[in-house]
Amino acid sequence: MALTPRLDIKQSQSLVLTPQLQQAIKMLQLSSIELVEFVAEEVAQNPILEYSDASPERNDLEKDNDADKDKAPQNKDTKTTDDFLQDHSPISTEKDTPLDTDYSEMYDDSASDQMGTLPEQNLGLNGSNMITGGSGNFDFSDTTFEQKQSDTLSLKSHLEEQLVLLNAAPYEKIIIQYLIGLMDEAGYITEETHLIAERCGCDVEDIERIFRIAQTLEPLGVFARSLSECLKIQQIQADRYDPAMEIFLDNLEMLGERKFSDLRKLCNVSKEDFLDMVEEIKSLNPKPGLEFGEEVVFTVIPDVFVKKSPKGKWFVELNNDTLPKVLVNNRYLKEVGSDNIKKEDKDYIDECVSKANWLVKALDQRANTILKVSSELVRLQKRFLNEGIQYLAPINLKTIAEAIEMHESTVSRVTANKYIATPRGIFEMKFFFTTAIGSLDSDNQHSSRSIKYKIKQLIDDEDPKKILSDDKIVEVIRAEGIDIARRTVAKYRESLEIPSSIIRRRMKNPVL
Repeated sequence: MALTPRLDIKQSQSLVLTPQLQQAIKMLQLSSIELVEFVAEEVAQNPILEYSDASPERNDLEKDNDADKDKAPQNKDTKTTDDFLQDHSPISTEKDTPLDTDYSEMYDDSASDQMGTLPEQNLGLNGSNMITGGSGNFDFSDTTFEQKQSDTLSLKSHLEEQLVLLNAAPYEKIIIQYLIGLMDEAGYITEETHLIAERCGCDVEDIERIFRIAQTLEPLGVFARSLSECLKIQQIQADRYDPAMEIFLDNLEMLGERKFSDLRKLCNVSKEDFLDMVEEIKSLNPKPGLEFGEEVVFTVIPDVFVKKSPKGKWFVELNNDTLPKVLVNNRYLKEVGSDNIKKEDKDYIDECVSKANWLVKALDQRANTILKVSSELVRLQKRFLNEGIQYLAPINLKTIAEAIEMHESTVSRVTANKYIATPRGIFEMKFFFTTAIGSLDSDNQHSSRSIKYKIKQLIDDEDPKKILSDDKIVEVIRAEGIDIARRTVAKYRESLEIPSSIIRRRMKNPVL
């Protein structure tokens, strides 16, 4: 059969994601900060789009233009500070913008259907571990946030200042500068020494010698590769490093395991001397680098608020302050549309209008989707909200997806980088998705997080004279009707960083 080219007509169906649909899907998983940046780029590129007057996301150029207009002579009274705060309140009162909507839902403990809306926005959550924050905190001091941060001396800068004055060869200073770059915020070097030697083209012995030079810099204890070495550096500089202290620090893990008697025998010291050594070690700084330039921790701003009314109904409301408020500039569109413009200009305006309408619709859809998912989470986790973490229900993405009739991937994107504020604190939405552990005598299931809580409570409340083994914990939990294996208890205990029963016995019953 001869191979010859030919043309065939074929009809088929396929699912194609348009660029705009792909962008809308991507918007679902953006955090509130990333969403503001994304919308700011769209507004900057699209002349048809503009921020709402009440939106806190207006760009600097718009603010500068407003300031220029204010400089012109006007027959208006000068505004006071109270007027300024009122005009720039973080809670918007506009009701005519497409996205400035009070999205809220309410659930009753006795019914799972939707009941109504929550009119007020000031929730006043007062959970014990609440993280508060938001816009509207005006600081009229001359010092900016960046200047305040730059005034704090970092560990790297502090070491580099000493490096200039260090009596060492130029190549040694270059290697120490490289070590400073490898240092973590606590002052430790976690890179393997032989790898550092290979990269620097030196022998391991040379690197060890340069380490000893670098370890004379302040704060004492930096450039250490382990806790034991960090404490040794401080003891050597204090002239307190004797043979007994050397043995003590070489076997420091025995102190963590509360093997006091065995460690004292190794050091060959009396009980009084051993207690003095322990107190001496306690006075040292295990993380000397933390004295300088701590990493800036930013406040988490929740995307959703949850509050319980006096009648026992749970309200779910979006945080409107985190939602960019944009609208189509119809006034500008009318002006350019009334002129006789070229075809390519008209096509450009039409494209801008299409993108603007799409963005407004996509933002509205994103807000409604977040509200649907969070409302279903609250409905399923009402017992957790009422009674505590031991009653956290085991749910997964499929459970939520089926309830709100959406795909699991959509739910996964919605819950990514989102936070929900409850009376029990602010949680990432992913926190509420846990694996399930079955019951012995029923179809009920328990959340893995609630089981971890039970294990921690049992260990916290155990009698120092009767330390609970993993097998005993299994018996106690199974007595409550929960089907759990010993290896699961051990895994959960280790994830909580709780030592074994042998180590806990030594910790709670120290014997020298």
